[in-house]
Amino acid sequence: MSAARSAPAAAPRQNTGQTKPRGKKRTLTLATGENVDLLKIPVTAVHADIVEAMRARIIELEDQLAAKGEPPKKKARVAAPAGSFFEAKQPAVPSTSAATTKASDKKRQAQLKKIFDRVKKECKSVECKFQGTPKTIKFDEVLEYEEFQGLFSGKGTLIQPTPQNKPTSTVTIIDFNRYQVADFFGDELKALTGFRWSRGGIPQRNFGFMGIGGGLSKSQNEGSCDVELRSLQINYSKNGMKCNMKFEVAETYGYMNEDDDKY
Repeated sequence: MSAARSAPAAAPRQNTGQTKPRGKKRTLTLATGENVDLLKIPVTAVHADIVEAMRARIIELEDQLAAKGEPPKKKARVAAPAGSFFEAKQPAVPSTSAATTKASDKKRQAQLKKIFDRVKKECKSVECKFQGTPKTIKFDEVLEYEEFQGLFSGKGTLIQPTPQNKPTSTVTIIDFNRYQVADFFGDELKALTGFRWSRGGIPQRNFGFMGIGGGLSKSQNEGSCDVELRSLQINYSKNGMKCNMKFEVAETYGYMNEDDDKY
């Protein structure tokens, strides 16, 4: 056996974490305001392995940023896809024209309901006694010209003004038959009821004392009855903004009135 012994293998060099600075001082500012050099923090102070790993990683990251020559940029905000949960919750603002049209339609429906409710009330009044003949219900509404146009433009049969009848008149006359009345009210048209009354004024004998007496019979309420709108005439003054409405109503007998198809 040879007396010479081979030299022992060199022990692997441990990384002590003492990375040489590259021309830049690395410090850490504490809450007290004291600046501590990261390269001079004693690794045996507390949890040496954790502190060493953190220090090495911090230095590595700083060196990488320094090599790029630019500070880290903020991540650009990516717009959420349409319809996603993260999309902006602000409701879409409708166009001016669409909003105006919707408001006009809502106002018109409110006006139609007001007019029909007035007709409904008048049909049940004491002054409107149904005795086998049509009755007339009349009342006025004050409407600005734009409101009048919104309600009646393109509805019914225009009588005045027309090229043949007083074309420059400021008074508008429109006639409606029963079908045009139904089209005018649309969804606001509901069933109507009134009260049937007997005819009074019929001579009658009173067998009272000694068979003397008599008189005329009085009209009696015979109960409710179904009624319907037969026609409507509109007379509107643009200057006075007064709209006169004249409705013809009659009991519903289940047959067509002879004047229904006059337009």
